[in-house]
Amino acid sequence: MIDPAKIIDKAKQSNLKDPWARREAWRNHPSFSKMAQLRGMFPGFGIASGLFAVYLAYDHFAGTKAKH
Repeated sequence: MIDPAKIIDKAKQSNLKDPWARREAWRNHPSFSKMAQLRGMFPGFGIASGLFAVYLAYDHFAGTKAKH
C-alpha cells in the first residue's frame, strides 16, 4: 500500500528544496515503475497461458481423432 506520509518524509530527507520537486517525488515510488505497470496491464495472462497449455496437451493426448 502506498503511504503518503512515507513519501513526504523521503522527499524531505532528500533535501528537495523546490516545492514542485517535492510534489513530484511520488513518481519515484516502485509501484509506478514501468514493470509494475506492465504486470498490472495483463493480470491473468500467466494463469490463462498455463491453463491453455494444459488444455492443448490434454487435447493432443486424450482427445478423439476426427476421421475425415
